[in-house]
Amino acid sequence: MKPSILRSALALPLALAAQPLLANQPTEAEIIASGFRADAHGPAGTMADHVHKRGDLMIGLMWMHEDYGSANRTGTDPIDDAEIAAAGYAAKTDAMTMDMAMVHVMYAPSDHITLMLVPSWMRMGMTMEGLPGAAANSHSGHTMMPGETMSHAVSGIGDTQFGALVALSRRPQLSAHAGLIVSAPTGNATRKNADGSYVHYMMQGGSGTWDLNPSFTLHGTTAAFGWGAQASYLFRAQKINTAGFRFGDRFGATAWLSKPLSGNLSLSSRLVWSSEQAISGHYNGTHSHASPPDRQANYGGQRLEGGLGFNAVLGQRLRIGGEVSTPLYQNVNGIQLPKRWSANISTSVMF
Repeated sequence: MKPSILRSALALPLALAAQPLLANQPTEAEIIASGFRADAHGPAGTMADHVHKRGDLMIGLMWMHEDYGSANRTGTDPIDDAEIAAAGYAAKTDAMTMDMAMVHVMYAPSDHITLMLVPSWMRMGMTMEGLPGAAANSHSGHTMMPGETMSHAVSGIGDTQFGALVALSRRPQLSAHAGLIVSAPTGNATRKNADGSYVHYMMQGGSGTWDLNPSFTLHGTTAAFGWGAQASYLFRAQKINTAGFRFGDRFGATAWLSKPLSGNLSLSSRLVWSSEQAISGHYNGTHSHASPPDRQANYGGQRLEGGLGFNAVLGQRLRIGGEVSTPLYQNVNGIQLPKRWSANISTSVMF
């Protein structure tokens, strides 16, 4: 990681906090009385970040885009085509994108409990390139020559999340809640290519397993700024899925600082840490080993990302948020294409 990039990312929250307001600051008493401002929710890329009051119903939509590219790497170091070929591969991943749309439905039957339901849809696109010096190989039902590229994509319904958030403290200066979200395997985890072989593991529509995702979130506000922090752990609750494999568990932690510019608009900066295990098990049917994403060891790793975002409130019913982030550090398992950037857009309506 370049020291200058890291210093800039760590200095960003302080810069936002020091920025002068564009409108009159609300008093502490006004914040407590209203309980509502633009940064009452976390940045657009956060999940399970807030709770509601009794009787509140929120319906929202979130769109997430991830872009992967540049040179493949092993650990933290770039790896060239000759090294990938020497590792036994005939093709490499040249580019990759992932898009996911999620509908958020949240309802609070009491001040202490907020229920959540999140169905999803996803699309994964990938471009592969034959490696120089490798023989022609069959990939996804097509024959690839060295230097030739081929793009393919899959899309469909993803896994569905549901669960509850339990409010432990509701004070605006320091609120806290715990969550337990269950992910139901509604996405297709047995997708196959035209030749009947399984697609790359990452191009499956879901995990194929029932998963548990507990979390703990802190959130605070003052007249000058807001802040939040969350830790979560995604646990795959089954040993393998029907295709014979299991995605790795994932630990995540994030912290953000927000700066209200007016009663209806705030800016935020955020750091995100994730650590994911490699895939265990193995496809139980015909599949390729010609490229890195065909093998389980080339999944998971650690990543630190920095993001900038905004939240806006229109009429105290409609919320709009956006966030763009980029990795500051990546340490991948095996051989993988690094992440370049991601974007999140969210909108929600209160009833």
